[in-house]
Amino acid sequence: MSITIIVLIGVILFVCSTIQGAVGFAFNIFAIPMLIWSGLSLPQAITVTSIPIFMQSLTSTYKLRKYIKWKDVAKGTFFRYLGLPLGIYLLTLINDFDKNNIKQIVGIVILLIVAVQLLFKVKPKEEIGWFWSILSFLSSGIFLGMISMGGPPVILWVMAHRWNALEIRAFLSALFFLASPFLLVLLYYNFGKELVYYFVIGLSFTPVVILGTLFGVKLGNLLDHKKLKRIVMSLLVLTSIVSIVSPYFN
Repeated sequence: MSITIIVLIGVILFVCSTIQGAVGFAFNIFAIPMLIWSGLSLPQAITVTSIPIFMQSLTSTYKLRKYIKWKDVAKGTFFRYLGLPLGIYLLTLINDFDKNNIKQIVGIVILLIVAVQLLFKVKPKEEIGWFWSILSFLSSGIFLGMISMGGPPVILWVMAHRWNALEIRAFLSALFFLASPFLLVLLYYNFGKELVYYFVIGLSFTPVVILGTLFGVKLGNLLDHKKLKRIVMSLLVLTSIVSIVSPYFN
């Protein structure tokens, strides 16, 4: 891999972590397609982002540990663990597709994520039915393994509860932290030594991701959150459309 590509990966991770810090989501939704555009395969892109996410979520989980609802986290983690192997299996199938088709699949998934975020307005309740809970966490595990975008189903589930902002952040941090080691093990088991180099790249850029996140938090505090969120949503739509149509224009 050339120095230019490595620097490009660092820039992508910094920009995406800044967006994550500013609006609280969308790191992988931006990072995965951009890393694929830079020349990485889908498993390589997922591997590069998995180590920084693990370190990020570990730090957040420790800082917010007194707000974590461990019983709910344990239930959610169990069903995510059930979905992860299926997601990794789908990833092995997708990985054999033509790279242009992979770009289009990623673009379609992002477009669906944006549509769900915009169309489904969930009213907070005290308890969520078991069917919707299982569906949310199981689908989250599948999407996490398949394309490393397991956040949206869980975010919808969390927003349906009457929890404060600290409880929501603590829950998501603990959930993402507990999923990361299992994801890394499954990636290594299914794709072997070819990903070790990308584990190292991801680990090397972890400080860059942390700096980007801290910068994004400060940026988010300065700007109007609703306007910032609309800008991010617009960029996501643009990213998905480019991913879908770019193969037709080479």
